[in-house]
Amino acid sequence: MKQRSIWAYIVLLVALIALLAVALLQGATTINLTHLNAQQFNTLFNIRLPRIIAALVSGAMLAIAGAFFQAALRNAIADPSILGISAGASLFQLLGSLLLPALLFNKFIFALLGGLVAFLLLLQFQKQMDPYRLILIGVALNAMFVGIQQIFTPATSLGGTTFATSTWTTTLFLVILGIIGLMLALWLAPWANYLKIGDAQLQTLGVAVVWVRLALLLLAVYLTSTVTASVGVLPFIGIIVPHVSRYFVGHDYRQVVPFSVLAGAFLLLLSDTVGRLVVIPNELTAATILAVIGGPFLIFILARQGGQRHAS
Repeated sequence: MKQRSIWAYIVLLVALIALLAVALLQGATTINLTHLNAQQFNTLFNIRLPRIIAALVSGAMLAIAGAFFQAALRNAIADPSILGISAGASLFQLLGSLLLPALLFNKFIFALLGGLVAFLLLLQFQKQMDPYRLILIGVALNAMFVGIQQIFTPATSLGGTTFATSTWTTTLFLVILGIIGLMLALWLAPWANYLKIGDAQLQTLGVAVVWVRLALLLLAVYLTSTVTASVGVLPFIGIIVPHVSRYFVGHDYRQVVPFSVLAGAFLLLLSDTVGRLVVIPNELTAATILAVIGGPFLIFILARQGGQRHAS
């Protein structure tokens, strides 16, 4: 491992530990661990801790989903929120709660179904379109799903994703499914490296390109849908984190995936903590903070890649 990567891991881990301390102890009430009463213990253990764990796991899952979408589609700006996967999962999750509220795990089942529907719709266009037109299709799908969802929830803000309602029950469900997904991601990470070269060349080498790509995409849909079912739609993590990870640890997905797990966890916890602390006693949602960060980041990526394309 290069020295730059080692330092990146060290700095990230130190920053993550410091952020964990701030997230745990700071809020509407500041908690002092040396003078902990029953009310503060309840706040710490039953409110802040499940919220922090949910943010860490969700950030890691969305970061890996973005990395695998980018690898499989060979598209540097592929992100589950931009491609409509998150919005599709959110819409079907809502439909599931309206149509079959008594069904066990209905939020997860319908969110996964919605993510798959959005993914299949996207694939219908992917074969013929270049990366930037594919993103436009994803934006259109996203707008369509959000529009349909607004029909059913006209009085509800769709940007209201928040971890404030996280409980130990929802967090444990997320953690179990998240660990399964992240372990699969670590196992599949070397497969993403295959897709750096052309399909024809891979086929001559005996690599089953279709199955490699499909496995990565389906895992990315699973990760995205699980997070959406648990905490809602969270934009831009899948773009920001893989790009930053590649900058620090290179383009080998065996390094990108583990680093993205930590960086995604850090970014989402940072967004949630900042949103929780800047307007006390009110809150800004993590989705709002991510939109403020992610919008300019996406414009930067598009401008840089557009410039490179014209320069070539």
